Amino acid sequence: MVVVKVADYDVADKVDTQYVETHLPDLPGIGIIFICTSEGGDDDDWTDEEGTRHIVIQLPYKVVLQLPDVRPLMLEKAKERLGAVG
Repeated sequence: MVVVKVADYDVADKVDTQYVETHLPDLPGIGIIFICTSEGGDDDDWTDEEGTRHIVIQLPYKVVLQLPDVRPLMLEKAKERLGAVG
């Protein structure tokens, strides 16, 4: 499993992808992309031509700005989406 982020500069340090990787089982063929930008967006998922499932999780920018620790929210959203995918 690969976990990456796309985040605005002011919240980038809070979006801890390694935390999510260490708290979830290693799932081959899964990629999680956390997005936290002031522009927002929608959750999405798709499977590429190599069979890798990409799960896009939008984190609410204003909430992330205010939370001292966003990692539990990230883990909760990842588990929720993995349950929906699996």
